[in-house]
Order: sequence, then structure tokens, then C-alpha cells
Amino acid sequence: MVNKYMLTPRLKCIAEYVKCKTVADIGTDHAYIPIDLIENGRAEYAIAADVREGPLKIASSNIEKHGLTDKIDVRLGDGLSVLTSGEADMIIIAGMGGILIKDIIDAHTEIAKRSVLVLQPMNSQYELRKWLISNGFTVLSEDIECEEYHVYNIMIVIEGVQDKFERDIDYHIPPMLYKNKNFGALFKKKRREFTKIIKGLEKAENADDGKLEYYRQSYKELKELEKYAN
Repeated sequence: MVNKYMLTPRLKCIAEYVKCKTVADIGTDHAYIPIDLIENGRAEYAIAADVREGPLKIASSNIEKHGLTDKIDVRLGDGLSVLTSGEADMIIIAGMGGILIKDIIDAHTEIAKRSVLVLQPMNSQYELRKWLISNGFTVLSEDIECEEYHVYNIMIVIEGVQDKFERDIDYHIPPMLYKNKNFGALFKKKRREFTKIIKGLEKAENADDGKLEYYRQSYKELKELEKYAN
């Protein structure tokens, strides 16, 4: 069995959302998630893919050590290009920037729409949510996980039309997260982020007044959510 301590809280949270026949882990690194999913019966078969040869060699070694070479297929390639449409019931894209995740999905949208997506953007969550909702995807649910000072968003996404949010602040922090046990940590992260941006713009010689006003207004709307952070 895979060492339970192999998975960090972030990776454990991602793994808990997977239950399927075939899962694809895009950007698998050392294949920790696929190994865990197979050994714990959360997937029958896995595809571990990465664009880098180095991590894939380590992934192959880890898979072999766990005796799972017949259950996990290692593939070298860029994004979803390693998959055929409908090959994977669920696709994990985690541990990379939100813009890169968006680009990976956008490059092979039809493949993405045939699967349930488990996304974990390291940044640019706002931009990723906005793009998904504007391009035929529905954010079915979200979760928040913390590791020391780091706060992570996990998104479960499927094909479908989702109504756009009326308030832009909801793309930063969706209402579905208000009752999450880690909402306070996410709220504080966004407050720090907005504060830093506002102070930077105020000190800039040629500040973008429109951008400054946007973040000042967003900060006011964010403060209204503080009641959920306790």
C-alpha cells in the first residue's frame, strides 16, 4: 500500500474527489496521486502524464516499486494531447497556474468536456473561474485546503451552462465556499492580496486609475464577507 504520508493535505483533498474507472493525472510529477487512487480503490486504471521526461522517469520508478505497471500508464506529452476523447472518466489538472490550466483545457476542449475535471490552480483562480463559466463549463463544487500558510482551491468542473455571477467579487470567492471550514483562511488570503495590489497602485507614479478603483470596490465587497470568516 502507498505510504499515507506520501500525499500532502492538498493532494489528499484532490484524491478524495476521485471515484471512477479511469483517471488521468495531467502534470503528474512523481505519480503520487495515481498510485494512491489505484491502491485505495478510487480508480481501476490511471494515466500519469507529464510534459517533462525527468519527473516521468521518477514516476515510472515509483509505479514499478508499487507493482502497478499494469494499472498505471505513463505518458509523455503536453496537456490533454496525451488523451483521446472519452478515454478518462475524470481528469486531474493540479499544481500549476490557473492561466496554464485554462490554456490546457482550451487547447483540447472537446476532450475536457467528456470528463469530470478536478482542478487545483496555484494562482489566478479568478481568471480560471471566469473563463470556465464563459466557455461551456459548470463549476459543480469547490473546496479549500490549507498547508501551513498556503491556501488552495480545488474545483470540480463538468460540461454545462452555468449562469454568470452578478457580482465580480463572486469570481474571486464563490458563495458556495462561505460555509467551508477553511473559508477564513481563504478570506484572509484574498484580503492580503487586495491590500497589496491597492497599496502598490497607490504608490505607482502612473497608476491605472480604473484598476485602482476596481480593487478598492472589490475590497469593500470582500469586507462584507468577513462575517463568514469566523
